[in-house]
Amino acid sequence: MNKWLLASGILSLLLVLVHVFLGGPEIHDPVLGSDLHPVVIAVLSVVWHGITVVMLVNGVLLLAAAFKSELAAGVAWVVIGQYGGFTLLFIAYGLSQLGNLMDMPQWISFIIIAGCVAMGLRKAGRAPALQRAAA
Repeated sequence: MNKWLLASGILSLLLVLVHVFLGGPEIHDPVLGSDLHPVVIAVLSVVWHGITVVMLVNGVLLLAAAFKSELAAGVAWVVIGQYGGFTLLFIAYGLSQLGNLMDMPQWISFIIIAGCVAMGLRKAGRAPALQRAAA
């Protein structure tokens, strides 16, 4: 079992709960109640729920990869790419649009999870070498 990927999966699933139960009322609900054009509201809702799906799927895949080492590398690189991309977007928009990083601190969660995944990838990369050495 890869404890780093297990922790990453749990963190990703916890982030889903934060997204839905804290972010929903703070971000999504005001969008729904706004005077924006209905098509804009619908698109933003799809994006909002799409991010929920991405985090949920990533969490489940990370849990699976924690127990199935043959999944580790593929899952890890995809999640690092996605969460790394989210991190960069939050940092770029925070700095360029808001002038700071703390009005949108979501990048912190994404970078922590991506870092844990990278540690899991590192551990997974060592496992085959250790198995060959023991044989």
